[in-house]
Amino acid sequence: MTTVAPRAHSGGSAGSPVVRLGCAGLTKRFGGVLAVDDVSLEIDRSGVFGLCGFNGAGKSTLFDLLAGAVRPDAGTVVLGGRDVTGLGSAQRSRLGLARTWQRVRLAGDRTVLDNVAAGAVARPGQSMLVAFFRPGLALARSRAATVLAELGLTHLADQLAGNLTLEGQRLTELARALVSEPKVILADEPASGLSAAQRQVLAEMLSRLGTSRTVVLVEHDLDLLTSVADHVWAMVSGRVAFSGAVAEFTVSEVHASLRGMRR
Repeated sequence: MTTVAPRAHSGGSAGSPVVRLGCAGLTKRFGGVLAVDDVSLEIDRSGVFGLCGFNGAGKSTLFDLLAGAVRPDAGTVVLGGRDVTGLGSAQRSRLGLARTWQRVRLAGDRTVLDNVAAGAVARPGQSMLVAFFRPGLALARSRAATVLAELGLTHLADQLAGNLTLEGQRLTELARALVSEPKVILADEPASGLSAAQRQVLAEMLSRLGTSRTVVLVEHDLDLLTSVADHVWAMVSGRVAFSGAVAEFTVSEVHASLRGMRR
């Protein structure tokens, strides 16, 4: 079953909206484990879209499949209306997809400005050290400074990334994802390890990003997820067990089950 986020209606030209990010029949096995089982979803507009589920439900594997870090055993992936199933993460990045990770991946001995600038010249899977010596880094610093200003993070620009709080590191990672001017951002548990106050700052930033981009958010914090998401998918044992609006999700059995596991 294809689970489609409700479309935003406008007075634009006729025709079907372009699928910004989607997949059909996506399946991935690791040995005898079916990590992602025939998952189909479709997003054709800006906004924040939540993806949740128990540990081991297949969320991160689905992200890997969408980002091109892992190849599916079956199914297709669409990005910007184009079938990208056969393309790797570097090619998908050039087509407008960016990703953050559960574990912070910053160079602690370089400034925040340089870490963000590296996002404009680095290739997915490439060592950060290599990115710092690519010829385009100097020019990328200007774009990085603009992104930091847009996010209200200019005060961090000259600080070493290794001296930042976890909140500062996670916000720097978001800025680094934005510097390549992506149309789609996959954010993998960006609130992990943050305090309640820090999560509020993150929520405000995610909401702001969703006004002009498609943001898909994997998050265990259901309060954060439901406060920023327009639409929610919940995964159970590799399959989509729920797809719908936040108001429907918060009264669903899946939501109650996820809540119960976190008490």
